[in-house]
Amino acid sequence: MLVQPLNQRQIFGMKRESLQKKVELFYQETQDAAAIIEYAIAVMIRNSLVIRDFSLLFTELIREIYLHTEPTDMLRRFCPLFEHYFDQGEWKQVKHRLFGNSKMYHKLNEILGLYKNYLQEKTTPLESLDGQQYKLISVFEDANSKLHTWNLRDADPKIATEKADAVLNLLTMLTIFRKAGVRRFVKVEKSDIVNCTRRALIAKKNELEELESVELTNQEIIDKLEAFFPENREALGKNDPTLGAVDEEKEGNIQEISEADHKTELRQFQEGEGPSEGRSDHRTIAVIDEPKSSTEKKTSLALTAYERDKTVFTKPKSKKQKDIERKEKMLKDTPYGRKKKPNSRKKRNRK
Repeated sequence: MLVQPLNQRQIFGMKRESLQKKVELFYQETQDAAAIIEYAIAVMIRNSLVIRDFSLLFTELIREIYLHTEPTDMLRRFCPLFEHYFDQGEWKQVKHRLFGNSKMYHKLNEILGLYKNYLQEKTTPLESLDGQQYKLISVFEDANSKLHTWNLRDADPKIATEKADAVLNLLTMLTIFRKAGVRRFVKVEKSDIVNCTRRALIAKKNELEELESVELTNQEIIDKLEAFFPENREALGKNDPTLGAVDEEKEGNIQEISEADHKTELRQFQEGEGPSEGRSDHRTIAVIDEPKSSTEKKTSLALTAYERDKTVFTKPKSKKQKDIERKEKMLKDTPYGRKKKPNSRKKRNRK
């Protein structure tokens, strides 16, 4: 299986675990130790600029290369940067394998000493950024003298300018990053760290918090109304799903009582009977009688008025009107009453 070299986006964008597996697989297939060393340097650069931890990545692979792989100029060139991967005894062995002359190593270590310190400095903890996100925006010149922009996300906003310049300059020493065969990082032109926190997410979060606050306020109002008017709890429940709905069986009983009550009143008015006992002769609103069973709960007047679809207003007939209607009805049932109608019309016509 042909494994492709890791590109710029993978080295600086993948998560730690995925990146480590990718690099290890690449080495298993290619045994390209020089490329692995440059990948490791690039990851060190990333670790020194971002707030997430990418330190000591693929440690065992680096140890194997420096302890057992045939020495090359690439291994010697960046050797001092990997000292913290080994203990003291192992590091002496590495220096002896790669450098016959200790002066050469010390000179190289002095040149890379500044980069070495910057690469091992700890960055700002993620928790101290309070959800803010930053990115490093840099402009580089490639091997054809063309400018291009490079962005690194999760950047540490508190990095000193001197450190950023030095670490980015170290990136120009790597040769693995190419596009169409042209080296990408040859010279640093400028760089800056900017806040890239998504404003849309912040606005959405604030909006949700405001909505939650309004909902809590409405619930408090409903609770207060329920405390003052406990009999209207079911009526409030129609607008608030947290409160109970009206019981279906009770609704059926109310409807049956209401229909029977209206029929009785209509029959009494048609027959000319007086108002039922306990009713007022003044203008009244028809209400539902209490259930006869002692086990049934008393229906609230306020709830009944809220639930009934229609309210019938009636004016009781006066005593004089009822007497007239009763006499007319009795007269219609006699032979005299039937014959009297045309005579009365004739009298009205004569007038």
